[in-house]
Amino acid sequence: MRDQILDPQKGNITMKTNDKLTNIQARKRDAVMTALAVEYKPEIEFDDLFNVEVDLSSAIARTDYRIKSLQSKLDEVSQRLAKLADANGSRINTEKAFMQSLEVLGNQLQRLDDLKAKYTHSLELLTIKRSALVDFFAKTIGKAYVPYSSKARPAEKSAEQRQLALQWLQQNGYKLDPVIK
Repeated sequence: MRDQILDPQKGNITMKTNDKLTNIQARKRDAVMTALAVEYKPEIEFDDLFNVEVDLSSAIARTDYRIKSLQSKLDEVSQRLAKLADANGSRINTEKAFMQSLEVLGNQLQRLDDLKAKYTHSLELLTIKRSALVDFFAKTIGKAYVPYSSKARPAEKSAEQRQLALQWLQQNGYKLDPVIK
């Protein structure tokens, strides 16, 4: 009962924000695993694992992209927060700004702190989701997830081919008809 407070507006008991976020994160993995089991139940029952593998690989790649994007946004907000805190010559946090009657700076810092906390929570949820996707992939498909990469040519081979092409062009370039007359 200590973790819950009475909300006078709604007349009910609600959880504190930190406790709510902790509970959401704790239940996220189970929810994702259950949802995946339900979503892919027909394919798994009829042994259509190829489509499950392709679909899950795509979902994991999209989640990786979202994690990278969110991480860059979090880094950007952290840099803006540090720059704003350093703007008046010393590192100042939200509480110090309000105590020194710097309300505008305090409000700006508070907004950035809130945004950073939201991005951090979203990043943790996406990381939990990715972990659940990878575990479901391994459990269902029977092998570890390996990110897709195109079969690019080795760099030294393409550099060698580029050198041969340049040598040929230097020796025979004058024999070619001009493209534009």
